[in-house]
Amino acid sequence: MARAMILAAAISLAIACGPSSVVAQPAPTPPSFATSGNAEFDAWRDDFARRAVGRGRDPAVLGRLLNGITPDPRIVELDQRQPEFVSPVWDYVTNRVTERRLNDGRALKSSIGSTLDAVEARYGVPSGIIVGIWGLESNYGDAALNYQAAAALSTLAFEGRRREQFEGYLLALTEMVERGLAEPAQLNSSWAGALGQPQFMPDVYLTTAVDWDGDGHRDIWNNRGDVAASIGNYLQDRGWQRGQPVFDEVRLPNNFDYALADGTSRTVADWAARGVTRIDGQAWGDGALQSQLFLPAGAQGPALLLHPNFGVIRRYNNSDRYALVVALLGRALDGGASTLVRSWPTQIGSLNREQTLELQTLLNGMGYDAGPADGLFGSGTRRAVRAFQAAQNLPADGFPTETLLNEVRARAGVAVAPEAAREPRGLDRSGIRELQRLLNRQGYSAGTADGVIGTRTRNAIRAFERARGLEVRGRATDVVLEAARAAGG
Repeated sequence: MARAMILAAAISLAIACGPSSVVAQPAPTPPSFATSGNAEFDAWRDDFARRAVGRGRDPAVLGRLLNGITPDPRIVELDQRQPEFVSPVWDYVTNRVTERRLNDGRALKSSIGSTLDAVEARYGVPSGIIVGIWGLESNYGDAALNYQAAAALSTLAFEGRRREQFEGYLLALTEMVERGLAEPAQLNSSWAGALGQPQFMPDVYLTTAVDWDGDGHRDIWNNRGDVAASIGNYLQDRGWQRGQPVFDEVRLPNNFDYALADGTSRTVADWAARGVTRIDGQAWGDGALQSQLFLPAGAQGPALLLHPNFGVIRRYNNSDRYALVVALLGRALDGGASTLVRSWPTQIGSLNREQTLELQTLLNGMGYDAGPADGLFGSGTRRAVRAFQAAQNLPADGFPTETLLNEVRARAGVAVAPEAAREPRGLDRSGIRELQRLLNRQGYSAGTADGVIGTRTRNAIRAFERARGLEVRGRATDVVLEAARAAGG
């Protein structure tokens, strides 16, 4: 009875006092950080943390993730040197569709074949495509993740070109830790902040990673069933069409209008009516498929019809080259050919970044909108090249070569001075470490990436120089490093 009377009195008091008696809770206080030594970075970090707390993120978790971080200029450089944009397409493809990667993929399929079969049945994605992505992203889990995700994402957010995007990834990373999905010490990543064996960005992890074995963890770091299912779920969620092809290599008729390779989708039946045939001579399947014509190396190289599933692979990495490598790996791992029928036209060459920058600048000056002159050959530059070619009655394939650059120079009235030769410069310790990592990823056994030149590293450099047609010196120089970056890995 006494307890009931006390409760009634408390209720009466609350009613009498009204809502004004409710004490408002103070807003959470953003964390405090030690200085990084970079005042501009500190200003961005403090402002981001304040806004993140305002959006409900935990100040304590933000403090654990962001304290002690400094921006890493190596990450910005890597971001601007992505091989999808700077190496010739034939180098990009052949350096990734390798016998070693295929053999390792076959071994993985043999080891977890029943799991891959079940994942394919569930999501409709061929196991070869899943394993191809797996191998390309992390060498089936063997690739070292040498960066802290929070530091990588913070560097790229602060750098500013894609600030909103990378701040979103940081918010998602914070949520992962808040929910106990991962500990900060576990969050090693690529230079871009991608996580685990499938290299998911944090927001993708939150929405797409799969607990395949039902153990309560979506472990894309160590659990191969979770890795395979997460990749399959990602592709299914982005629109994978079960049972449909990724691409077909095709043969084009004489006097074909290469300007039709402009990214416009047409039905397979429409392409067939224009004289496009499969290069293997087989009949077309689903004539209603909406497909694009792709000339990855211009009019003198292979021609491909890209079907909708090719575009789904591009959702994983927004690069035609990347999707082509995955498709070739997947086809080979599922028992088909690992190469295209038509050879790459390596004799026509390709532009390096400085030449692409010059091409963009000249085209913009002539009224062809190539977009920002950044030295990266993207869709805007391809459209500008195609427009220039059409205006000059050249095959409008949109592919940049030195011959094309010289034609643009001539039309722009630009005289080009011969490039002066220079002696290669030796690398400092950080440059040697980067070279060692690149050589190891490309299959040249350079040993531990410790920044020290020993016999093993020299032999790896010599093997790389011989394979790339460089003068064989066995020295760690800027010329070798540039070639290794261009070759990718």
